[in-house]
Amino acid sequence: MKNVFLLLVTLVFAVTLNAQKVKLVEGKLGFLKDQSELKVEFTYNNMKIGKTTSQDYVNDKVSDKNKDEAGAGDEWLLKWQNDLDTTFPSHFIKHFNVMISKDNVKLSRDNDEANYILVVNTNFIEPGYNVGISSKRASANMEVNIVSKDNPDEVLATFSISKSPGTSMFGSSYSASDRIAGCYENAATRLAGYFMSKKTFK
Repeated sequence: MKNVFLLLVTLVFAVTLNAQKVKLVEGKLGFLKDQSELKVEFTYNNMKIGKTTSQDYVNDKVSDKNKDEAGAGDEWLLKWQNDLDTTFPSHFIKHFNVMISKDNVKLSRDNDEANYILVVNTNFIEPGYNVGISSKRASANMEVNIVSKDNPDEVLATFSISKSPGTSMFGSSYSASDRIAGCYENAATRLAGYFMSKKTFK
């Protein structure tokens, strides 16, 4: 019975990961051949969270938490801003680099010597939830534009990443931050895997 349960969990997780799609929407990747360093920037333009706009989501969270406890909403806002600025990007970069390391390529935010920049724009986040007896997996959609350092206004290639899953529904985190961070881990891993499968840098 235990083995059957473990098999079921594995299959559910595999199906969810497979639902994630990384698609080259526009452009060709020949310009990345022999590149060993990439810069990355993160944006959240026109992002929706669940069924609402990003701003309405933040306003509602701050208001509700401040009603429950004075100052709690303001503390939540600081943490949310840190998640967007630091936590989510760091998870993306770490997992991209782990995956792509066999190709001797490194992604970073502060490498001004890199010839090309990945602009990762998150346009949708489903935060999910976990209340013990019920849970919903987080997911995110992103668009990745690749531009050159010398001409950042010209998009050389565009990827869409849809339904990037957060942490597992079985034992998923009670923290929305951790759940959403999982979306960035999976998106980065799949994007790096795409590059490797196409032998982009070789």
